[in-house]
Amino acid sequence: MYRIKQRPDDFIVEEIPKLEVLKKGDYTYFLLEKRNWNTLEAIKAIAASLKVKEGRFNIAGIKDKKAVSRQYISAYRINRNKLESLKIKDLSVTVLGYGDDRLRLGQLVGNRFKIVVRDVEKKVKPIAFIENYFDDQRFGGKNSLLGKALVQKEYRKACYTLRLRWSGSDYIAPLRTLGKRLLRFYINSYQSLLFNEAIAGWLAGLPGEKWTVDYTRGCFVFHKDRPPSKVFPIVGFLTEYPTKDVETIYKKILEKENIAKEAFLMRQIPELNSEGNAREAIVPIKEMSIHYKKEDNFYLAEVQFMLPPGSYATVVIKKLFGTKNPPS
Repeated sequence: MYRIKQRPDDFIVEEIPKLEVLKKGDYTYFLLEKRNWNTLEAIKAIAASLKVKEGRFNIAGIKDKKAVSRQYISAYRINRNKLESLKIKDLSVTVLGYGDDRLRLGQLVGNRFKIVVRDVEKKVKPIAFIENYFDDQRFGGKNSLLGKALVQKEYRKACYTLRLRWSGSDYIAPLRTLGKRLLRFYINSYQSLLFNEAIAGWLAGLPGEKWTVDYTRGCFVFHKDRPPSKVFPIVGFLTEYPTKDVETIYKKILEKENIAKEAFLMRQIPELNSEGNAREAIVPIKEMSIHYKKEDNFYLAEVQFMLPPGSYATVVIKKLFGTKNPPS
């Protein structure tokens, strides 16, 4: 079985920004290079060091912990000298300039990856597309289960799972102490799981050579030849299904989950309302190269490629090197 992320330098990701840098503005843009930090933990540490609220920082993407990553961050009205003087282990900050607006999730041209894959049993060729699943990082711990509990308004269950203390029947106050960003992340995790199940169901029904690879929440269905382009909803309370077949797939999943799309309207915690979004089911992989080096009975593979924002490099690695199972 192949291995990745054995060392931080085995997984390098660099954002390709879509950013206009000015000489002045309310927002300070900086490049954060981090090693063995996930993005939200890094922002929390920076905010604590500067004694400011985390909400003053915005990102274009969330990056893995077990990696070296270079990503762009906006900071609202924070002096560049304070940012440049930060001293936090395995974090470095380079101020780029200023702008008039905060960064938003997905505000990227894409991400460039350089990944070392160890214990590869046989060589494979580069591929030109990937099924656009969310991968295990999105579902770490009980993220999607917590998201489902929140959407189903099972606030006591969420508090219990998170080991929060509550008073009487007020479960919302302790949840709010976690902050909007983290609570929304839990809901996004659940939405991501629903998306994965939807496109896996669609791909399983298409003709052509296909196989499955396991992940923590089920299995990915992969195709040898590129399926047709299709957009699937990230389901929310305003979701409109683009086609009848997509609606049928989603309604079956939501019925199994005992949930309706209207559940994403959070009247008691309105800051967690989720209208829904959309995501391509199939995306291109650009500039892929694979270089192999023989190591004992295995190969070490160095894989480089570019992906659109929000797509997971680890899904690419699973498709290339994962254990292939016949479709169910």
